[in-house]
Amino acid sequence: GFFGKGGDEIDLLGAIWTSIVVVTAPPTEAPTPAPAPGTEEPDFAPGTVVPAGGTTKKVMKAVQLSESFGGPHGNQFSDQAAATSGQTIGSITVRGAKRVDGLTLEVVGPTAATFIHGGTGGTDNTLKLGAGEHITSMEVHWGQRNGHTRIFFLNFGTSAGNSVAAGSQTAEKATITAPEGYQLGGFFGRDGDEIDLLGVVWTSIEVVEDVAMAPVSADEDIVLSEIFGGPHGLAFSDINSIKFGQTLSSITIRAGERVDAVTLQIATPTEKTFNHGGKGGTENTLTLGDGEYITSMEAHSGKKNDHTRVFYLKFGTSAGNFIEAGSKTDGVGTATAPEGFQLSGFYGRAENEVDQLGVIWTRITAKNIELTDTSGIGNGTYGTSIRNWVGPTIGDASDTACYRKTTAYDSNNICPLGYGKDDDDCLARCPLAYPVACGAECIPQNDDCALEVIWKIGSVIAVALNVLSGGVFGQILAAYKTAKWAITCAANVVSVVRSLIYYIRYQQTAAPQGDTEELLTVAYQADVVLIDLPRAICVCLGMPVPKGTEFADTVLQVVEGIVKQAITNGDEILSTGANALSLLTGSGAINKTDATVDELQDLVDKNSSCGYELKRLTDRVRDSVLEVRDKTPGSSAKDIRVVVYKSPIVMNDIPTVTNNCMGELLSSKTLKAAYETRDMLRKTFEVIVDQLIDTGTTDLGESVAEDEYMREVANMGLVVLSTIDPTGIAYMASQFVQPICGPTAYLGEIDDGTLNDALGLTTVDEAFAGSYGSWTKSGDGVVHLIFESTDTKDVTVVVHSGGDDYAEVDVGAGDTVTWDATIPELQDKQMYLDRWRPGILGLPGSGGGSLLLWIPRSSAGGHITMHVRINVS
Repeated sequence: GFFGKGGDEIDLLGAIWTSIVVVTAPPTEAPTPAPAPGTEEPDFAPGTVVPAGGTTKKVMKAVQLSESFGGPHGNQFSDQAAATSGQTIGSITVRGAKRVDGLTLEVVGPTAATFIHGGTGGTDNTLKLGAGEHITSMEVHWGQRNGHTRIFFLNFGTSAGNSVAAGSQTAEKATITAPEGYQLGGFFGRDGDEIDLLGVVWTSIEVVEDVAMAPVSADEDIVLSEIFGGPHGLAFSDINSIKFGQTLSSITIRAGERVDAVTLQIATPTEKTFNHGGKGGTENTLTLGDGEYITSMEAHSGKKNDHTRVFYLKFGTSAGNFIEAGSKTDGVGTATAPEGFQLSGFYGRAENEVDQLGVIWTRITAKNIELTDTSGIGNGTYGTSIRNWVGPTIGDASDTACYRKTTAYDSNNICPLGYGKDDDDCLARCPLAYPVACGAECIPQNDDCALEVIWKIGSVIAVALNVLSGGVFGQILAAYKTAKWAITCAANVVSVVRSLIYYIRYQQTAAPQGDTEELLTVAYQADVVLIDLPRAICVCLGMPVPKGTEFADTVLQVVEGIVKQAITNGDEILSTGANALSLLTGSGAINKTDATVDELQDLVDKNSSCGYELKRLTDRVRDSVLEVRDKTPGSSAKDIRVVVYKSPIVMNDIPTVTNNCMGELLSSKTLKAAYETRDMLRKTFEVIVDQLIDTGTTDLGESVAEDEYMREVANMGLVVLSTIDPTGIAYMASQFVQPICGPTAYLGEIDDGTLNDALGLTTVDEAFAGSYGSWTKSGDGVVHLIFESTDTKDVTVVVHSGGDDYAEVDVGAGDTVTWDATIPELQDKQMYLDRWRPGILGLPGSGGGSLLLWIPRSSAGGHITMHVRINVS
């Protein structure tokens, strides 16, 4: 067979070789009991290298990936699938002039192959390798060309001391060396006419049977059935609420002529309900007995008002029982559980009725990976208490946008970890809480950069409109007497502008789905309108507060504007000094609202191992940073920052200790509060590290609370002022008071788990609802995305990495498409997916939903498998 890229023509082609003779894989053997103490295991596992004359065993992988260098431009390539252990390299050619144009690697054994990347320009520089000679190092230089980062210079060194180079050197450079027992066996990166990004595929010099990865639960233990019905209603999925091994107590179908709703009642491990559809129809319930589970579904679909709906459902169980409801049609479909699987949830589309339905089957014997499993990463110094997962709170935005933190690059033009080059300085990559890049700002998931710009422009326009209305606050009553119609008109225009911008943005960010969310919004407005604001405005205007609710027109006009501002400003207008510290008080780390230090010092003062370890870590952080300063007395803070950000204390120790503290907090705090405290602890240590780098001293994070408090106070003051300022200047200013966001940092290496738990997978709106997958810390270094479309139109999914556009994947209606990348290309950054879909008049739009998750680094390679669901939206 073949693999590659195609369209109207063939763009890229490779062959899949298969054995002519039928080869049967050896059967899976039962686990062997551990040998008794003192016994010697005679056989060695695959991937084990045994030194001559010795008994020490070293487990090796056939292939490892290096770090990557360069920028996110050009087209992806990778030799990883074709590179093998024990291969012999015949020659390497580097083509270059001012920059590196291309690379050619000739493999002469055991199977001849040639890896060619880049363009045809430049001068060839070829090195032929001698017998037993291996390429063991790569020096790479990169820089900017027409706003794109390119590879400018490459130098490859061999085990025999030979080298080959091409291009021109720059200040931004790095050198990587093959791990012991490995050689350069291929490349991965991005290219076009030149090389844009480059990493090395290291292959073991000796022939090694690669160690198989542990089964990926997303593929091994979950199966989605065929889906029945039509593309109407709202997309839903139970996938991220399901627990392996869960048991059902009952299933309910509500139906009349058609199926109105389907409900699953979960009994264990915790009681919960999965309900999809409306409230009509007659209720039909089947109660399941002990050990009984659902093994089949029959679904009938048909047309109602030009919409395809589910008309009939029948479910059968392992005990031979069944439940049915609705009316049968000619459109019949059936789904049967694979052997050893049971029905655990549904996916599909529904609103007042069930429009589309499919089954989520899970393996009965599958086990969940729990946060409290003690097989987390830890390290030799601190051990481990719980798994280190990204968690649900780090992606929560506290404002409508944030300004991207900037810092200087070092003397070699290198940016610190988490920052990208931006002309003459380094700009923070957008963090998980604000993943969408918008110039010098970052905005929340599913928000739109154009709307963010309009939002701020709108606040400026509002100032001009209000000024034209002739108002400063002291003239409001006089203006109402002499020109009430003019002020009313201007106020209404301003209100409409603000309300319209808010409505569009609210739809983008909150994505309300049905009556419940809309009613909540109405209730929120009513609370503000009924009592509090009218009375406050009466006080501001010097008017008596009436006993009833008959407020004067003046009051009602001002209240109307304030209500709309309250919706658009959300938390800011309702904030108080105490609320500014609610994150910490809610976690129990601070028990009073007038605290003057952050939760770190409070935890240190508590009699707990967490407090001791934090104090110990604080000392080590101080010592480590100061040690770097002492070793390089002539270095500037920007040079020290680049070194410290990649040091073990930052990459490993801080994440481990703060995560262990969270494990301790779980005994008395909610999961959310524990995650929030851990995230704030990490933010605090980030401040400590930066202070030590810049000044050599630290306030132990006190400025964290102070900065957050002052921003909230500033915003609160401006918004309150705006309610009595007809010029709108205060309102305009409040739109520009935002936090400054650095990159997501101090997460460390992430333990195995589902993408929802381990990497913080989050979807907003319908486009990617139901996406799922898993992360394994040990793996082949591949990010494997499987796009599974139930859409009725062709779409283009855009993959963003750290705020940069990284790739576009075309997915046809109803098709399944795969896309692969390497973890070193994407690590330490958030991955963000949105999609372009034909809309009105066939014009494509990017609305409809988004998907977000963290891509971690892993010393053991790592592997991500993600099923990306593409829904009508």
